[in-house]
Amino acid sequence: MPPNTVSDVLTNSTRSVITEDKFQELIKQGDKLFVYESKVYKVNNFIAKHPGGEAALASALGRDVTDEIRSMHPPKVYEKMINLYYLGDYMPNMPAPKTAFKKTKQQQNIQQQQKEPVLELTWEGGMSVKAYDDAIEELYKHHAKDLVQDLKAQQDLDNVKIREAYRKLEQEIHTRGLFKCNYYKYAKEGCRYASLLFLSLWFTLYGTQTWHYMVGAAFLAGFWHQLVFAAHDAGHNGITGKSEIDHIIGIIIADFIGGLSIGWWKDNHNVHHIVTNHPEHDPDIQHLPFLAITNKFFNNIYSTYYKRVIPFDAASKLFIRYQHYMYYLVLSFGRFNLHRLSFVYLFTAKNVRNRMLELSGITFFFIWFSALLSTLPSWNIRIAYIFVSYMLTFPLHVQITLSHFGMSTEDKGPNEPFPAKMLRTTMDVDCPEWLDWFHGGLQYQAVHHLFPRIPRHNLRDCVPLVRQFCDEVGLHYYMYNFSTGNGVVLGTLKSVADQVTFMKEVAKNNADIWAGEKQHAH
Repeated sequence: MPPNTVSDVLTNSTRSVITEDKFQELIKQGDKLFVYESKVYKVNNFIAKHPGGEAALASALGRDVTDEIRSMHPPKVYEKMINLYYLGDYMPNMPAPKTAFKKTKQQQNIQQQQKEPVLELTWEGGMSVKAYDDAIEELYKHHAKDLVQDLKAQQDLDNVKIREAYRKLEQEIHTRGLFKCNYYKYAKEGCRYASLLFLSLWFTLYGTQTWHYMVGAAFLAGFWHQLVFAAHDAGHNGITGKSEIDHIIGIIIADFIGGLSIGWWKDNHNVHHIVTNHPEHDPDIQHLPFLAITNKFFNNIYSTYYKRVIPFDAASKLFIRYQHYMYYLVLSFGRFNLHRLSFVYLFTAKNVRNRMLELSGITFFFIWFSALLSTLPSWNIRIAYIFVSYMLTFPLHVQITLSHFGMSTEDKGPNEPFPAKMLRTTMDVDCPEWLDWFHGGLQYQAVHHLFPRIPRHNLRDCVPLVRQFCDEVGLHYYMYNFSTGNGVVLGTLKSVADQVTFMKEVAKNNADIWAGEKQHAH
């Protein structure tokens, strides 16, 4: 029987110790392993059952994901349930001790004088130029190796400092009660949702002119836009804190009212939270052929989420050259694409949670929306109504992409602390408090990525604490106003577009040279 508590594990005299070499060997053999709190867990039989989606857990395998697990799961998961999959204690490979750290400065100077020649900028005394160069190269290699080791040791200390400060920050947020949901603010939002829906139905059902119907479509877009924030909370188990209940709430909001799959969103979004802005792993930045935020997409990268190569083909080269002009237009079609992604997920993905309920919900959506469209006087107005109600949700897609499209896409390896990665790849958007309703409170995406389980109504209160944390550990906290943030994103898109244009000009120039040489040869 597996141990039931951490104390059971610690008192088990037969517990195994898994070194880094053994850890890597087991992974090569096909075992699904990760490290949490210096312990190794094997999830071969659980990965397909993971409530947050198989892809999310797969993206965490093979490394230490202590902070990721703590940030995205309630305590009962990482304090009790996880122990069912305990395999052994983790022991990283320890570097050989450096005696240089134990020597005084005077001892180091004496050793330097005794063992290392003093080389001056002269070749007198019989030392040839080659011998001089070889000696300089040898000294450089010796000192460079020590310098790299010193820098790595310092980086390890900095990483420990960041992780410890992050835990203290989490505890401070808990102490202040910011992980608790504010249901009063949900009541206020409920009134806003009802008002938008009422205005939409009133203009649509009782309108007599075309502009009445278009206003109704605009209010419906606003209703969907605002309702997505509540679906987001349900997807993060941030409403009741109970996975099953919040998942059903999410299905009602996303599937029955919005026609989109909450299961797809959770499967996609949880991966995004773990490997934020990684070109090969994060599906939220994989938008070829229409958008590319880094030239890494020029290399036909393999998407570990979609399990296919994302080609940088002729269509991509065409669209990416003009992406900074087409950014808002492309995003205005985002809701149509979400329907496509929802159906692909529900019909093709394995182990979909509540698959039939979601399909029933989306079917119900198309029934009620079709009934609403049937009340309109002509097909031209119906088509216009669809495009207006769908395309005016584009501010939501701008808000979603704004916090990441202009940020780093660099891979700094598995040892980068989770909070450092989140703050490097995410920006916050500053706005007056009275405008929080428009952004749903999720304009503080950096705070949200640090602590996904904090209800979005409390994110603003966490900003001063995150600023203080960043000052203490030396991390940069990116926050811009809405217009500046848009400028940062457009600048990133233009930079990538310019590189495509440059590549085309180089190719054209080479082709002209080749044609000229061929003609000259004839």
